[in-house]
Amino acid sequence: MIKTTIVGFGDSLTYGYGVPRNVRFIERLEKFMPLYFPNISWNICNAATSGDTTREGLKKVEKKVLSCNPNIVLILFGSNDSAMNDKQFRSLEEFEDNLRKIISKIKHHNNRTGLNKCIPIPVLITPPPVREDLWAPVRSNNRLKQYGYIVKSLAKEYHCPLIDFFEHAINYGNYEELLGDDGLHLSEKGYDLLYDLTFSELTKLINYEGVLKDWDE
Repeated sequence: MIKTTIVGFGDSLTYGYGVPRNVRFIERLEKFMPLYFPNISWNICNAATSGDTTREGLKKVEKKVLSCNPNIVLILFGSNDSAMNDKQFRSLEEFEDNLRKIISKIKHHNNRTGLNKCIPIPVLITPPPVREDLWAPVRSNNRLKQYGYIVKSLAKEYHCPLIDFFEHAINYGNYEELLGDDGLHLSEKGYDLLYDLTFSELTKLINYEGVLKDWDE
């Protein structure tokens, strides 16, 4: 049985702040991927840290992600990087540079699994919108969209799968239903959508044996 490791990496949205463990999208993948793909030995872990930006992520990627020898890394940063406060704000230039280095480190890691020529696959996720009536001017959807554009550009440049969570959320209808009471973190409906989008993207990477081996060709 082939072992396939998925690591969730990001901030509190990846971690699942404010919701029960069974609602968080990484933990739901941990539960349901073995049910849908029983021929694969799954190792799924959540390496996200609430409050982190790409600056902290870059410092932690080797210890928290590469040490797991991942096959797939789900990367969701940007909500904190774009926040206009002294502790978390990272300029667009720094955000792009940090994320570029994170992607490069992942794609140059030899996971020694034999899958996809031993190259981990980063899956990039754009940060979702916020309730501006609660967060302006510290956080704004226009600024989040700019950070999301960088995520999409790097996904294209590095040939990474992309989940455009921002656009799916904005087009959801009343996107505020996807957010918790604080207008920043996700509600159960928000995690339903993120889980569905992630699961759908993962099915494109998997054959009956495991992660598709020709993704980086």
